[in-house]
Amino acid sequence: MKSKTFNLKKFSFIRPGYIITISLILAALLILSAVIEYNENKNEIRHLLDEHANSTIDLITKSSANILSAEREMENLLSQQLLGTARNVKRLDSTGVISNSLLEKIAEENNVYRINVFNKNGEKIYSSNISESAHMQGEGKYSPKEFIGQVLSGEKQELVIGFKEARFEKGSRFAVAVSRAPAQGGAIVVNLDADAYLQFRKNTGFEKMINDIGSKSGIVYIVLQDQNKILASNKKIDEFKGYGNDEFIKEAFEKNLTRTREITYQGNKVFELVHPFIVDGEKYGIYRIGLSMDEIVSAESRMYRRTIIISLVLVIISVFVVGIIVSNQNYKLISKEYKKIQTFTGNILDYMPQAIITTGLEGTVKIFNKAAEKLFGKTSSEVSGKNVNESLPQEAEYFKGNDEFSNLETIFQNAAGEKIYLNINKTLNLSAAGTPEFITLVIRDVTELKKLDMKSRQNEKMIAMGELASAVAHEVRNPLNSINMISQRMGKEYKELYESGEFTNLNGVLQSESKRINNIIGEFLRYARPPKLNPVKINSDDFLNRIKTIAEANISGKNIKFEMSSTENIELTIDSSQMNQALMNVINNAIDAVDAGGKIELKFYRKNKKAIFELSDTGNGIPEENLGKIFNLYFTTKSKGTGLGLSIVQQVISQHNGTVYAESAEGKGTTFFIELPI
Repeated sequence: MKSKTFNLKKFSFIRPGYIITISLILAALLILSAVIEYNENKNEIRHLLDEHANSTIDLITKSSANILSAEREMENLLSQQLLGTARNVKRLDSTGVISNSLLEKIAEENNVYRINVFNKNGEKIYSSNISESAHMQGEGKYSPKEFIGQVLSGEKQELVIGFKEARFEKGSRFAVAVSRAPAQGGAIVVNLDADAYLQFRKNTGFEKMINDIGSKSGIVYIVLQDQNKILASNKKIDEFKGYGNDEFIKEAFEKNLTRTREITYQGNKVFELVHPFIVDGEKYGIYRIGLSMDEIVSAESRMYRRTIIISLVLVIISVFVVGIIVSNQNYKLISKEYKKIQTFTGNILDYMPQAIITTGLEGTVKIFNKAAEKLFGKTSSEVSGKNVNESLPQEAEYFKGNDEFSNLETIFQNAAGEKIYLNINKTLNLSAAGTPEFITLVIRDVTELKKLDMKSRQNEKMIAMGELASAVAHEVRNPLNSINMISQRMGKEYKELYESGEFTNLNGVLQSESKRINNIIGEFLRYARPPKLNPVKINSDDFLNRIKTIAEANISGKNIKFEMSSTENIELTIDSSQMNQALMNVINNAIDAVDAGGKIELKFYRKNKKAIFELSDTGNGIPEENLGKIFNLYFTTKSKGTGLGLSIVQQVISQHNGTVYAESAEGKGTTFFIELPI
């Protein structure tokens, strides 16, 4: 048997040139593949950077706008407090009792830094700090006339000077000025030491927000600047003192554009996004956010290394190796996408307005977002990883069982002790196999919606009741007038014919009752055609003091205690006469409901941009079946009541775009809430 030999001639067609050509073609294909893969990765990373930058700038601009609004509100509150003090000094000044010692006492009582009184020439004549000789000599860094000239000249009666440098010491002041009485001329200036406030604003304002966000991984810098200087940044950046002649940024600022580019910062590539910072149509500067491009640089380096390796070892590379490389790249890409999705999803959950709570089937809390923290008064770290029965015992019942439900409404007492309405949706999260794996509750606070719905239903009811009242009043008044006229005629024409005392008495009763019914009809018509509002501006303290005076007169001799409290003096725009009637109707109801030795309490405060009148009594309360009817026309539990009192209250409050509602329980008293927009 002849042995077979390997014949190279069979493979003579595979020449070295062919191998080199094939190798070069494979090398070119692999290199091209690497370049394409690099570009795809670069584009994908750049897309992610773009999304990251846009989501970050959106968060920053919204947070900045909120911070700016909060600072404005704080400054407005400071201004109102200081103006109130200045007005009190003005009243005392007009009586001629002002002295340095009195100003010092007022300053101490109102917790202000300094109160100065200037004559019409801008010369200081009184001061709460008279012991500081330099102040009375007029020395300092600037003249007071620079700030109070408009008040001295009579151009303005009141002026919010705002923040300014201290005239004699280091530090800052926040000041307001009001004019003195015309006969005296001059100005009264009240100063507040603003250093603590400015430091608080620094610790909680733009820089704090920018530092917190700028500390996240991947963010190189966050800068807020104008053309000449840096307004705020998360680190010291000398290169960005002003954008000057940078056309890229100038165009974005002038045309209100959001633009991106790649630049070199401190020797490293940075993906930069620029976006104008605009609040209420006013431009404050431009934000610049720099994101690290290390991933793109790393991908570029990997491409170069891979090209060299492919060129050197192409002969021994196999399809298997190529497959491993591709698989490895896909795995890395998927891992990055997964991490990105995790981060992105986490951010979405954190900033959703609804409370999101997710637990395992065994009850362990997995997700507890910021809205849930605010609603339940617990942090995510306090709840996560713990059983829902332990961390949220009141809500644990909603996690029981594998049933799903939607739009379940319940009443809940939040962390602040307020009663609110919640809408709850429960869903089961299934595994890949289709079996339940997690339970998620989506909880929404619908308290305001409930109030709006209640107000809408009240308005509809008022319109219907008003139409009914008008119709009934007109139908009754005409025959009633006829009866009254007949009674008067009988009294005149038949008096001599019927000299009986019984006839006279009956005729008198007939006329008296007709008059009483006519008065009731007049009240119905007043409800059907309410007088037009005459709103005026009035301080809440003045209005409340008037109410207190009337209420104390009404309870005189009844052994009932009346208490009133107010958290702040607010300027209200109301029809004081009609509001006085509405509030006194509620107070008189409370007086009728409270026995001797009981108490009525009126509280006034501001909440959520609303002025709240809260009136509570220690009476027997309103039965649950009657609580929903108390504002209905004609509904009354009093033997001589007309059922108009609370209906008129509701009508007056509705005309002021407000809301009135009551909470009560038998044996525990009643509380009425009147909410007016500020």
